[in-house]
Amino acid sequence: MTPDRSHLGDMDPEAFRREAHRVADWIADYLAQSRQYPVLARVHPGDIASALPAEAPATGESFDTIFSDFERVLLPGITHWNHPGFFAYFAITGSAPGILAEFLSAGLNVQAMLWRTSPAATELEEVTLSWLRKLLGLPDTFEGVIYDTASISTLHALAAARERAVPSVRTKGLAGRATLTRMRVYCSDQTHSSIDKAVILLGLGQESLRKIPSDDEFRMRPDALAAAIAEDRANGWTALAVVATVGTTSSTSIDPVPEIADVCARERLWLHVDAAYAGSAAVVPELRGLLHGC
Repeated sequence: MTPDRSHLGDMDPEAFRREAHRVADWIADYLAQSRQYPVLARVHPGDIASALPAEAPATGESFDTIFSDFERVLLPGITHWNHPGFFAYFAITGSAPGILAEFLSAGLNVQAMLWRTSPAATELEEVTLSWLRKLLGLPDTFEGVIYDTASISTLHALAAARERAVPSVRTKGLAGRATLTRMRVYCSDQTHSSIDKAVILLGLGQESLRKIPSDDEFRMRPDALAAAIAEDRANGWTALAVVATVGTTSSTSIDPVPEIADVCARERLWLHVDAAYAGSAAVVPELRGLLHGC
């Protein structure tokens, strides 16, 4: 006897099977015919919101109604990154196998915070990141974890740099400690805005971020970096970390990481390399030079 689950607000297995096939068919058609849509959404500000109810519905709706709303209301407000004519920002990472994997991942709803909560998730992450490390030609000492965004990885890297430079910051924090001087993080004037957000969130303040001039190819100038560090230390700042970029969002410029690394080694500074945009190109053997100095 099949238990009655209607009171739980979920779908019965046969309804799920039917609608899953419908969604799969729709996605397959979309991937095959994405060029039929306009690249940019053809709506005005407020069009989507005004087409939706002002209050949450008191009862559920049929999947037919929900899917109709998706096509009628939401789809016109989509900017189609899948479109072959989309040239803004950067390429998407979507793929048909990835969509299927997302389907399985959603179905299992895995919590991977510990090995015990899902051993397969933990070990799969370790193995696939080991593959990636080898493909990029990085040393065996490198390990990795999967982040939701590059912005969070940068935040955590600078948090680690702060942990190294500020004694007991994890327990005592930053406020009210007379022994601490102002701290400085360095990046180029082409660096992604996530660095600004990271120093704010870490309690360093936006004034702690010093942006180093770039050259005519939009790369950080190591000579200007060294001069800035010397000037700041003379003025009582504590130099905390440097962020170099392999592939800036605006122009994909590559900072001269070996020279920047030499400055950091000489000054005993933490170096974080944000390679979220162009670093993956190093899987091509001819492009391994992109990660020189890392």
